Amino acid sequence: MVEHSEAGSEDQLKTMSFGDHLEELRSRVIRSLMVILIFGVAAFFFQDTLMELITGPHRVAMSQITARQEIQKLQEKISQATEELSGVVEAEAALILKISREDEDWWERWDQFRSSQDASPVVGRMARLIEERLAALDPARSSMRVLDATPERFQQAAAQLQLSLGDLPWGGEVTVQDCIDQLKQNSLLWKHWSQLSAKGADGPVQDPPPVVLQQDVVKPVVRVPDPQTTTTLEQVARLSIAIEMDSAQLSGWRQRAKPLALLSYSEAFFSYVKLSLMLGMVAALPWITYEMWKFIAAGLFDRERKAVRPFLPVAFLLLASGVSFAYLVLIPIGLSFLGGYGDPELLQATFTLKEYLSLVFTLILGMGIIFQLPLAMIFLNKSGILEVDSFRKYRKYAILGAVLIGAMLTPPDVVTQLLMAGPLTLLYEIGIIACTMIGKKKSVTD
Repeated sequence: MVEHSEAGSEDQLKTMSFGDHLEELRSRVIRSLMVILIFGVAAFFFQDTLMELITGPHRVAMSQITARQEIQKLQEKISQATEELSGVVEAEAALILKISREDEDWWERWDQFRSSQDASPVVGRMARLIEERLAALDPARSSMRVLDATPERFQQAAAQLQLSLGDLPWGGEVTVQDCIDQLKQNSLLWKHWSQLSAKGADGPVQDPPPVVLQQDVVKPVVRVPDPQTTTTLEQVARLSIAIEMDSAQLSGWRQRAKPLALLSYSEAFFSYVKLSLMLGMVAALPWITYEMWKFIAAGLFDRERKAVRPFLPVAFLLLASGVSFAYLVLIPIGLSFLGGYGDPELLQATFTLKEYLSLVFTLILGMGIIFQLPLAMIFLNKSGILEVDSFRKYRKYAILGAVLIGAMLTPPDVVTQLLMAGPLTLLYEIGIIACTMIGKKKSVTD
């Protein structure tokens, strides 16, 4: 009965006037809009969950941008430390580390003395005065206590970065690996200087023999370290502290994403309404397609309807693939590249919710249409506009176009470029294969 009714309806449509056709189209459009509205209202009750879902690519992109900026700053600090250490004279560095070790021993005994005399206010005040005087007389030597742990901090920073290699933003692996190599090199160099300083009289930094000033008085000549070298090592030591902290914080880069901005009080409300209606349209897409097909199919012959029906599920599959690709791959990569373009010291990026939603739905719709490329190629082939040989002839131009699109929309990384160009090239090849198979099937039938 249902099939007879539908057949009768189609026959009725074929005999309708132009005005009746318009009325039929109006009724189907109204039904489609009602379905969109119903799904939109339902989506509005889950607005927070849906907003979190739709803004997921933004959080991924922003965390990528923030992480790449952090890696760049970390690389600059490590390069600065490496450059400063490269200009240090080995003998001077060993001498300074020797003095630092001796000072450290003295400070340890001093700390033990202070802890044992905390109950005495007179001794405590005297100790503080002595510390202030020591710092005033020789601030360099009093600040050398941070030098000894520098190679361990370099090693710890390298270990932290090594653990992060498996989870880094796109294109950051090479930079982080270079940072690890520099940190290990700096640690080995610093340890080499420490080993030389520990040799004492047998090492290259031994003190000169005493000078006899009088017959009965012998006064040793104390070697004073180079102030510039001391300052350089202290700067590198302080840099090592910052490098270790930054390396430890890099592992949590996925949680440091900037939220979308609002430029008006009403922007959030209307954005939620827009989101609900857009998602309602997506949810109602099968019903909309059904209404469109019933209206169009009435004007087709039976053989034409039979030829089109197998392609409808394929079109839905390609549409879902395009939407998924845009949401999971294209949007995060594109936003990561575009949002991170330019010097962050000169440009302060602010991304609004309104612009983001418009961009996301445009890209999702665009990729859903682009993924219909194989069906378009099949249509052009079956209609006689282009032959399969023509598609093969222009294959190299199609691949070149896909690679150029990938290069423009992705960071300067081969992997991400292929990630963009690969699906486009694959769709073109699928279209050629489909056209070839349909052509062979047609020739066998004939």
